[in-house]
Amino acid sequence: MGLDTVVFVVDGSEQAATFYPLMCRFGYTVHAVVSGAERGLSGATLEHTLGKTGCGDRVVVHDLDIPVSADEGTVAAEIGLGLARLVRAIRPRVLLYIQRNHPLSPALEAMAGNEKLVAIGLPLNDVSHALWISDLPLEALEQWHTPDINLVVITDRRPHSLSRLLASAERSYYLGDKVNLVLHLEQSSDAVTRMLVNSFPWQHGKKIIRHRIRKGGLMPAIIESWYPKHNDDYAVLLEDDVEVSPLFYVWAKYSILKYRYTQTVDDRLRRMMYGVSLYSPRSLELHPAGRRPFHPDNVLLNHYPPRMPYVSQVPCSWGAVYFPEHWREFHEYLTIRLMDLGQDKLLNVTVPQSRSARWKKSWKKYFIELVYLRAYVMLYPNFQEFESFSTNHLETGTHVKTTVKRLNAINAFLVPLMQRDTILAQLPDHRLPEYDDLPVLDLWGYLRTHDELDETAANWHARVSTCPRAPGNFDPQDILCPFPPPEVPVPEPPKKPKKIRTVYAVEPIEYVTMYYKNSDGSMPFNKEMPIPIDVASMASEPDDGSNLWDDHWLDLLNELDLMNQLYYNRMNPPDLQDMLMADAELD
Repeated sequence: MGLDTVVFVVDGSEQAATFYPLMCRFGYTVHAVVSGAERGLSGATLEHTLGKTGCGDRVVVHDLDIPVSADEGTVAAEIGLGLARLVRAIRPRVLLYIQRNHPLSPALEAMAGNEKLVAIGLPLNDVSHALWISDLPLEALEQWHTPDINLVVITDRRPHSLSRLLASAERSYYLGDKVNLVLHLEQSSDAVTRMLVNSFPWQHGKKIIRHRIRKGGLMPAIIESWYPKHNDDYAVLLEDDVEVSPLFYVWAKYSILKYRYTQTVDDRLRRMMYGVSLYSPRSLELHPAGRRPFHPDNVLLNHYPPRMPYVSQVPCSWGAVYFPEHWREFHEYLTIRLMDLGQDKLLNVTVPQSRSARWKKSWKKYFIELVYLRAYVMLYPNFQEFESFSTNHLETGTHVKTTVKRLNAINAFLVPLMQRDTILAQLPDHRLPEYDDLPVLDLWGYLRTHDELDETAANWHARVSTCPRAPGNFDPQDILCPFPPPEVPVPEPPKKPKKIRTVYAVEPIEYVTMYYKNSDGSMPFNKEMPIPIDVASMASEPDDGSNLWDDHWLDLLNELDLMNQLYYNRMNPPDLQDMLMADAELD
């Protein structure tokens, strides 16, 4: 019988120094296998060092004592053989090693495969950003390679914005994972954008480029950009005016492993979470009266410790990871909703007291309908000063003018990106809380429970659908059962009209073809030759925004005065203690 433990492979003093903070964070005994003194570090030296720092009693050290060899391949094989013997004796569940361009990495992978052991290879510079590994249960660590997380970028003709996004994604930490980059170009993308995506080097996985041949608008561009291949396929959806923190993937991976692959999470609650937001919102957009300022502390601090992440029903469109089952369900739901709107209009799915009801072309309108009727939630970060893993620059264009008033509004939506890794330092108890402990907010930012959201969803379901509610199976059919239309009396058929004889008279047309030449006998030359059409120079949508423009964005841009007030409040923040005391009095 094996041990519920982890084995570290340490080849030299540099790797020992890198792994030291992680080894000492585990709450149970772990094993460290060193390659030997001739490789730069002996087992006795590591034991002595760990003992002086106070974590020697939780780390069992093994020394392979590998001799020096000029052939690194031979060294890798020796380490692999010695480690295999130890693994058969210890029977750990996870192997951790430093991923590098060296024969040892594939040798360790092969050995782990033979021994049915999960091997996690971390780049040397990424280990300090993965200290939360020690907080995850072993069943979650064993699923390290299961999530397939891809970056999905939607762009049109903003090469400067796209370049900023791609540069920020390229310099992020991916913990040794292969992450594919999928770029979706609108029909009207210009030559500079196309050249940028073709030439941009992506070192972390495959680069996939797709180009639309017919203008679709923002809703099809986003919804059709990704369809999950399986239930472990995840997408980070990014529009081109978003910028990401170098730690965005770290936050996403940690959250997914914690809440999707931990057995202690209740299966019903696990199905409720549909994604992980990278962005920390400053405002609430769904109140009927309009957008209003939002700060999590005003809602949570009287009930939860500071910096507590929370789950909210509101979907994030400014950088978020979406989960496969929920996105697949949304695809089917949206397909039927749009088909009904274009034909019989029998469905009457709404969300009460939500401003999204006035939107007609925004994908978020329909996603909000689904999450409201299913009681779904998304995880949101809650770090100091709205520090986030993505931000939106609200780039200027047809609908955003470069006036001072509008620039102030843009500044109200910018949030600082986390550059220095303080994720664990800021989280309560220096780890992500258990799922049951996460605060739950509804669409309007009010504190609720999962049971309350589910009860509200069940009550409203009975008003929009005739089918019994069937949540949890990711099939929207039970929501899409319309009530029968009111009976309309059938008018009596009109009397049969008299036959009318129609006579067609067609006047014959004579066609005459004329040819002419220049005096020298040559054909005339037309100096005004045809000019090729450049779709990038054509308007993306009518100036009034009536056709393809997402009306969720129009709502945002029409509220400039309120956004300027948000910007003013950010520059002149009220006293938080007074606000909390006022909230306490209301409670």
